[in-house]
Amino acid sequence: MILTGSVGSGHTRAAHAVREAMLRCHDAGSVEVLDVLAFAAAPFRFAYRDAYVSLIERAPGVVGWIYRSSDTTDGGGLRRFVQRQALARMRRRIRDDNPDTIVCTHFLAAELVHGMVERGEWRGRFGVVVTDLDAHAMWAVCPSADRWFVALHETVEILAGKGVPRDRIEVTGIPIVGAFAAPMATDAALREVHGLPASGPIVLVSGGGVGVSMLDRTLTALLALPMDGAVAIVCGKNESLRARAEQIALHAQKSGATRMQCRVFGFTDRMHELMRVASLSVGKPGGLTTSEALASGLPMAIVHPVPGQEERNSDHLLEWGCAIRLNSPESLGWRVGQLLADPTRMHAMREAAAARAQPFAADAIVRGLVERITRLSPKASVDVASENAEAARADFPRLTAARVRATQVGRTTTRPATR
Repeated sequence: MILTGSVGSGHTRAAHAVREAMLRCHDAGSVEVLDVLAFAAAPFRFAYRDAYVSLIERAPGVVGWIYRSSDTTDGGGLRRFVQRQALARMRRRIRDDNPDTIVCTHFLAAELVHGMVERGEWRGRFGVVVTDLDAHAMWAVCPSADRWFVALHETVEILAGKGVPRDRIEVTGIPIVGAFAAPMATDAALREVHGLPASGPIVLVSGGGVGVSMLDRTLTALLALPMDGAVAIVCGKNESLRARAEQIALHAQKSGATRMQCRVFGFTDRMHELMRVASLSVGKPGGLTTSEALASGLPMAIVHPVPGQEERNSDHLLEWGCAIRLNSPESLGWRVGQLLADPTRMHAMREAAAARAQPFAADAIVRGLVERITRLSPKASVDVASENAEAARADFPRLTAARVRATQVGRTTTRPATR
């Protein structure tokens, strides 16, 4: 059982990536992904998800304050009591299904399962997948977990400093679906399939990441770039965002104020193809988006990261040299244009992104679950993760063939890679 939380799409995409890897390795008889918030009482779900998402758009400073003030493992008794009551249906589901293994890709689920272990309501293998480059204290408040899977060695230090035993932490990377590492058509073929021009730069915009409040200025600035190319904006299931993007694109086209074509996408399960063919990604640096971009060798232009985890993700990307940060909407178009017109810098950023890629993180996580949690070796350490990751890389031909076969029989889905 893989438990996630539908606060944004990243945690769920990570859950499906782990599920895909579990099915591919044939070590699991069955795997299901469950959203704990779907089992929550409506008031709790609204406060935990809907109000939080609204704050990100309307008052990001408040989100930053919440992140910083809650970054502690002290206390939390009232929080756990409320969560236990609000998620009673989820607890019953776990008790009824009694899975051998539970993997959590959201800290709410991890804390819930930890409480069940403490009270003797469930026993089994328990893994936690941290879905950001950094780690908030909420990832550490489940000491009964057998394994934590993290993105970086620095994340190990953060969790260890918050009380997590080092020998239970593995550096695997953040799990993404296998489509990002599977063979794809040529760039020319992908451009044609997605209705993109045969030449010129392609700027991929995550509509959900930019947000409604910044859509007008961001898209208008990109369409005004003095070059031939295209802007591909992915709006997911947000129909109002999609309609607004189409309006802006149509107005720019009719006014003759753009040399850039605009392709507006709604719901798509081909994000891996769009990232592969894109020249630059513009949006917020969520953990999953970041990992997918790195796996695609795609430089990023970061727009107003959410204070807290996204700002910390942003710091890493800037330090690695695979991203720029667009702080001012007035200079956004100019900075993107300067970057796209500098092939030497673009090449260096692509190389930097590819050097940090962990496309086989999901496979390394499954190896860690199967090989290490089962044995509970006292000598296990963060170096084990490097072994798992390297083994996954060395096994690339078999893994790729397995992905192709799984796709043919309908077991591999790329739907979680959507926005």
